[in-house]
Order: sequence, then structure tokens, then C-alpha cells
Amino acid sequence: MKPSLKKIEWISFLAASLLGTLFHFVYGWSRENPVAGLFFPVNESTWEHLKLIFFPILLLSIWEFLIFRKTYAGFVCVKFVSALIGMALTVILFYTYTGVYGKNSEVMNILIYFISMFLAYAASFVMLRRNALAGVSCCRYCYFGFLVVTLLFAVFTVFPPPIGLFATPV
Repeated sequence: MKPSLKKIEWISFLAASLLGTLFHFVYGWSRENPVAGLFFPVNESTWEHLKLIFFPILLLSIWEFLIFRKTYAGFVCVKFVSALIGMALTVILFYTYTGVYGKNSEVMNILIYFISMFLAYAASFVMLRRNALAGVSCCRYCYFGFLVVTLLFAVFTVFPPPIGLFATPV
């Protein structure tokens, strides 16, 4: 019997949250290995912290794909969109609270991480349950989307643009 979507999404959310938490430290643990820096945060910038949302969702999506590939036609698209939702929420919530509050708080940053991850998986669950993207003809491009975002993380880690998203907060 195939496990329920709700159960798998909860397990994936918890696993992705745990992975993201561990991923925060991998670059340091690797003695600042440049290859590790392509996938794990190299500093405290908002951009680098988006890796903590994207890569755990990508890894867990591979596991989920093996379970649900025949059940949900738009699975890869849903997972790509949910990763983008989680990353967008992280940026929106971080800059909203720091703009209003005027300070950067570690407690708020951690809370934002878990809220963003939870809402990414909640969106994924709702879209999959409704088979929302099953008829989208461009779903095959979502594989390419995952690759492009991965490459953007690599490029902008090595060559960060001089804008606030890539700067370490003071």
C-alpha cells in the first residue's frame, strides 16, 4: 500500500527542516571547502540562507518522486514551485521584519526559516492533492528550473552582486 500524501509531506517537511538546520553548518565543518560552499551557506547573507530551503527540498523531492511519480503528473513542477515559494517567503519575511523592527534577530531568522519551509510544504501538499499543475505543458521545464537555480547558487556564491540580498547583515 502506498503511503498517504499527507504523511509523506509531513515526513519530508520534518526531514527537510532538519537537513536545512544541519546544512547551515556544513561549510564550516568542511573547513570552508569551496565545493561545499556551492551547496551550503558560506556567510550569513539572505541569498546564502536560501540554500537551506532549496537544497533540502530538492533532495527530499527526489525521494518523494520515487513514491509519487505515477500518481501526480505535475509532481516536479509542484516541487519546483514550492521551493520558489519557500525562498520567496524567506526573503519577504526577513526584509519585512528587519524593515519594521530595524534589527536582525536570530530567533526571528530561525522562526522565518521554519515558517517558510512549512508553507512551502503546505503549498506542495495542496497543489499535489488538487493535481494543480498536472495539465501544465511546461512541467518538463521544471527539471531545467531546478538546474538553473542550482547554477545560480553556485555563480552568485563565487561572484555575489553588490546588492543587499548578497550582503551579510550587520
